[in-house]
Amino acid sequence: MEASASAMKSSNGIVGRPLRAIASGLASIAGALLLLTCFSFQNKLLGTTASADQSSLANTGHVGSRVCSKCHPSIYESFLRTDMGHSMSEITPALLDKIPTSVNLFDPRLNRHFEIYARDGNLYQSEYETTAGGKDVFRETRKLEWMIGSGANGSGSIVKQGDYLFEAPLSFYAKPHRWALSPGYEFGDYGFERPILPGCIVCHSGQPRPVLDGNGRFREPPFTELAIGCENCHGPGEAHVAAAQMGSPLGSIANPAKLSPWLADNICMSCHQTGDARVLQAGKTYRDFRPGVELDDTLSIFLVPFSRESVPKDDLLEHYLSMRLSKCYRNSSGRLGCISCHDPHVEPSPQEAPAYFHEKCMACHTEKSCAVPLSLRQHKTPPDDCAGCHMPKRDVTVISHSVLTNHRIIAEAEEPFPDGAFHMTTPQLPDLVHLSANPAKHDAPPPLTLLQAYGQVMLSHPEYRERYWAVAKQLESSQGGNVLVLEALADWALQRKNAEGSSLAIRYLDGAIHQGATNPADFEELAELLVAANRQSDALKILQQGMQLIPYYAEFYRRSATVNFSASRKQEACEVVAKGVEKFPQDTVIRDLSRKCTPAQPASSD
Repeated sequence: MEASASAMKSSNGIVGRPLRAIASGLASIAGALLLLTCFSFQNKLLGTTASADQSSLANTGHVGSRVCSKCHPSIYESFLRTDMGHSMSEITPALLDKIPTSVNLFDPRLNRHFEIYARDGNLYQSEYETTAGGKDVFRETRKLEWMIGSGANGSGSIVKQGDYLFEAPLSFYAKPHRWALSPGYEFGDYGFERPILPGCIVCHSGQPRPVLDGNGRFREPPFTELAIGCENCHGPGEAHVAAAQMGSPLGSIANPAKLSPWLADNICMSCHQTGDARVLQAGKTYRDFRPGVELDDTLSIFLVPFSRESVPKDDLLEHYLSMRLSKCYRNSSGRLGCISCHDPHVEPSPQEAPAYFHEKCMACHTEKSCAVPLSLRQHKTPPDDCAGCHMPKRDVTVISHSVLTNHRIIAEAEEPFPDGAFHMTTPQLPDLVHLSANPAKHDAPPPLTLLQAYGQVMLSHPEYRERYWAVAKQLESSQGGNVLVLEALADWALQRKNAEGSSLAIRYLDGAIHQGATNPADFEELAELLVAANRQSDALKILQQGMQLIPYYAEFYRRSATVNFSASRKQEACEVVAKGVEKFPQDTVIRDLSRKCTPAQPASSD
């Protein structure tokens, strides 16, 4: 589950842009404290857009880990036993033997019942609501297709609806060995319609095939390799395999152990470093990153600068940053890296870990490096446990039943952040830390990248909003037809809070949609502005367009029905409501609207 957090920081099912702050931001996700984390944080991780579409895997040069295993069988078998090696799995009888498969839960806040059951080798989840008399108000049952997450902290579950993949309401948590609400469901009732987004799934799966701006849509098949595999860290293997078959030199594959620590860390950073904003470069997709090249060429990671008055308290999935701030890293002149301590091919058991990591520490330290006498350390349980003292595990408050390791390698529990933590910006970018930028380079990020970074950051730091607008105005003359620029200009226009501003926002949002925007917030905001301008028919057309493009977004159905009812178009309203009830049976608002479409019934004892 730990890797999954990288891909998550949002409680919204669909990532939107800053217009209404209803969604955007990696999160999410998410991510990998499993999808568990990924969805809770989609806001910070996934508020990105790129015009490029996912290329067919047939043209990417990937061959799959099983091909690698023919020449590297021992490494392959060892890797399969690591958390990454089983980061995602199908529902099998062996898996069903390891988890509870007969579960009934009730959440009083949601007034929802949940059920888990197995049948004919498959696993199912149900969500339902009952009347006081025990009759079903609604009941929705879905077959679980995959479990996502290694199980170290827990696993989420994925359902499939046509070409779309969604998270299920319940996740399995390893520490208490029980099912409970998936992260984020404590904030909203998403049912089975919370989409699996590219920024999350790319860190949980070996070769996923999401449509970048598809709001949960995937190509068929959705995965060509289910769990994280060899090529995620070594790059596409087709040329390497061909070279091996011809007896040619094998330099056509990336070996992290032979890369500089910076380039090797870039591989790990792509999933184990969240930041406050994660931005795809223009025209890039998540699958464009290749081990051995700089991550920043594909994906940029930004942080809000630390201050001594407000040091970060949440370092969830900030492993690279924490390591970089450690005394060990700072004293290594950049030589210490992730794989100095972690061998991705080998994962020690909890019983083996203390001795395993003690040996890693001794590569740089001696027994005399520790202020605690060796005789005392050896009488502790476990004995002489360097990581247990200096990299303590702690509960993750934002993800129930989960723990993470502190990678800042502290000497004392309350060790303050080093002075360098407060001086990580550059003259080229004084208001954000460009964490993924090569420390040897000092280039400012492209304006379009900076625009998106400000757009994500401002959701939690409103003081960045004017900077977001300023970059948009700067780009208006050169990239005025870009969807991201138009969305930002619409946000700027709305802050004027007058008729002229609303008119401008309508123009900008209409332009964004005509340019191919796929953000549900754009359609939602534009429809609201059109209704306020007494243009109900135009609003309904926009909502209908949104439904066709993003079919699993309940707010379109709510708004369309409401506008139709207010315009005395009852038949049209009831048609929308009927479709909404079918797609979103758990949605209380849509069910309430449906009562306007049925004749009054005699009072019932239920």
